[in-house]
Amino acid sequence: MLPLCRTILLSAAALLPALAAADTYTVYLPEGADTPELRRLVEKRLPSTPEAPATCDYVVLKYNCTNMNEAEIQAQAMEAGVTHLPCLVVSDDKGPYAALLLRRLTKKAIEDAVVLAIDKEREQQAEKRRYEARQYRLFARCRFESDEQTLPELIHECRMLMEHEQCDRHQQQLLGLRCLYPLLMKQYTLSYKGAHTPASEAKLLEAIAALEAARDLAPNSELGKRAHDERHRLRMARREARKYE
Repeated sequence: MLPLCRTILLSAAALLPALAAADTYTVYLPEGADTPELRRLVEKRLPSTPEAPATCDYVVLKYNCTNMNEAEIQAQAMEAGVTHLPCLVVSDDKGPYAALLLRRLTKKAIEDAVVLAIDKEREQQAEKRRYEARQYRLFARCRFESDEQTLPELIHECRMLMEHEQCDRHQQQLLGLRCLYPLLMKQYTLSYKGAHTPASEAKLLEAIAALEAARDLAPNSELGKRAHDERHRLRMARREARKYE
């Protein structure tokens, strides 16, 4: 058994340089941190040789996104596993597999991170990050791109995310209250032309159903209580509106 184990370990060790040779590097930075000194610090630590010099991309993340392009960069950082800044993301042909804090960055840390490329849970973790980034994109689109033409697509995407295997009850409630309900209400508002029609009434009832479903997922949670309050406010508003119909 011992010679066999040693052979396996030697084979794995021989494989690591081959894996690392195909790696690409991206540094994610907060605003104001992209300096020549920081770049020199990073490039000193990258595994580079004269025959195969390592290159690195530098991406600045905005504190507050003001358009969809900036939000998309944030979503890509989420997919890459960025949780703290600044950090170095290491990727191979399958995508990102390691996010290393710059304050702890050493050549050895980069070399040691290669084992994460063959982690058995790598794809599962990546799928979770992709789902969270997809949620972020949806909320960003609701903020920056929600108009009469995009509303059906956004509503469909919201429903798909709520049915996704990665979506837990809290996320379902969040999506229902903060995304689906407002989108449906916006559709209702756009369809209302001074008087109710069967189509506008149906859309209002659809929005109310989404709100009540979000409330009933966890009535005693903070989101559940907010959904309850919104349902009460809506009921009072409809009652008041009937006086003038």
